Amino acid sequence: MGRTRTATTAVIGSALVGLLLAGCTAFGGDDAIPTPTRQAAERTAEPAPDPTRDADPVETETEHEPEQALPTGTVAAETDVVSPSGETSIHVRVVANDRGTFDAQLSGYRTTNPQPMRLEFRHRPAKPLDGWDGSVRETVEWDAAVAPPTSFTMGQAGPHPDYLRSVVLVPATAADEDSSKRPWAGSVLAAADLRWNIPNPYPGLRVTVGDDRPGAYGIVTEVDGRPANYLVAHGDELSTVSERFGITPAQVQWMNPFMEQRDDDWLLEGSTLNIDPARR
Repeated sequence: MGRTRTATTAVIGSALVGLLLAGCTAFGGDDAIPTPTRQAAERTAEPAPDPTRDADPVETETEHEPEQALPTGTVAAETDVVSPSGETSIHVRVVANDRGTFDAQLSGYRTTNPQPMRLEFRHRPAKPLDGWDGSVRETVEWDAAVAPPTSFTMGQAGPHPDYLRSVVLVPATAADEDSSKRPWAGSVLAAADLRWNIPNPYPGLRVTVGDDRPGAYGIVTEVDGRPANYLVAHGDELSTVSERFGITPAQVQWMNPFMEQRDDDWLLEGSTLNIDPARR
């Protein structure tokens, strides 16, 4: 690595994202509480960081990013989002564009109760009456008096948006509105699962847990006997963490589409990374 930092005690933490009526975990479903594969330990002090470290070459995100899997114009996913009563519905089609991302094309919107509405792509399956979800990646909103846009670019989802499991319609809240008039606002009105036509860019991807090291001092936890999560320690770097697990930075990013990206290669201390390809 050639770069060292002051080592500190690794702290196991967990974060819960609240929903109105449905819960979720940081990376995929109601998994059992994982068991640490090693205990946190005090580490001896290391030399202060070298102030010249920024002169070292740093790989960019574009160097890690897998190429878009589908040709321009290819339909990646398509579904109808319909409320249980059938009174509100919209057709959603996701199409590869010529800019390395995807466009969501909306059509056939109908409702018997015009109101401010929001369409969301969510990381987890959803159902009517679900509440707020902290893992929404793409969203678009329109007023009661206007039609939804015919198309919008999914600029946040990246070249492989197949980690998004559902698309929903949510009545949006309006500014200065009396919440008693529409108590259902903010809850899912209609939901549909997404079935993607995007090939896996890393078939057969396997993660092997190597020894901890400077730049990769975090703690690995297991679910059902398999490495599942990695708790980021102080001073951890994406490139070194990738080396510890025998994979590339691009593969870490693919397994963690919501991971915060930093130009300096550092990872956010205390955050949790998914290291199980099946739990993306």
